[in-house]
Amino acid sequence: MKKIILLFSTLALMLNPVIANAGSWAVGVSVSDNTLDTAGKEDVDSNGTIDATKTVSDDFAVGSIFAEFTNMGDRFGITLGVDYIPFDADIDKRSITQSELGDEDDSASTGTNSVEGTVSDHMTIYIQPGYMIGSSTMLYGTLGFASATVNGKSKSITHTDINKDVDLDGTKIGVGIKHVYDSGLFIKADYAETDYDTISFTTSNSTKATADLDNTAFALSVGKQF
Repeated sequence: MKKIILLFSTLALMLNPVIANAGSWAVGVSVSDNTLDTAGKEDVDSNGTIDATKTVSDDFAVGSIFAEFTNMGDRFGITLGVDYIPFDADIDKRSITQSELGDEDDSASTGTNSVEGTVSDHMTIYIQPGYMIGSSTMLYGTLGFASATVNGKSKSITHTDINKDVDLDGTKIGVGIKHVYDSGLFIKADYAETDYDTISFTTSNSTKATADLDNTAFALSVGKQF
């Protein structure tokens, strides 16, 4: 909740000088096709030495809602907005069989390690400077700040289980095109990449797991401006 309040407060501060000029509000929905790449590392005793690494990729589609304000000049315009995903996105569960030697008799124990995660409460505030290439069509770039919560779960024979929520922040950049019809309805198509900060989980027996997430997305949006 605190992150959401902070994001809305930041957006309000950004909008204040723009709203003083002529412009239009808009609301809409988006559907995006995403590829989430996750690079994971495990440090069994938190001594700075990486004991295991794994990179996985997950493809998924997700919907979002957005609200934005656009201020237009003769050719150049600027849009400020906020996008919220009211759904969770799952990082698929991965499992691997592992053997561990005993401390005293060197007998081996075998078990299954697994890791999975869920991304929720994903919100992005963004700015989109644009240039009109016709009377109703704009090319634009996107720069945004993304915030979410990740619930990480891990089971392993070498460390205690993990079930923990951590904050996830990232920077979004992209490009797109927007066409507005006479009725005020519009469509947008864009491509964006989001580079998230590395997150970490530490177990009660000092095993540290880190994950670096990067997302690429193709999105189609439909909205109405007023």
